Amino acid sequence: MSTVKEKKFYWNEETLNYFKFVSNYESKKQVIEEITDFVEYNCSLEDNETEEDLIKDLTNQVYNK
Repeated sequence: MSTVKEKKFYWNEETLNYFKFVSNYESKKQVIEEITDFVEYNCSLEDNETEEDLIKDLTNQVYNK
């Protein structure tokens, strides 16, 4: 039995606040699409990171206030 530990990333407070703000006015699907675009166009991947890891983590941090 193996356990997969989720990666946790540091996000700029401004970024988190922006997505938390829009999450009050847009559907979760729309916010995830914006997060996906943000990660694809504004984030640089480091060792062993994937865009999917970043999208999942940012989404979790936005919705798990």
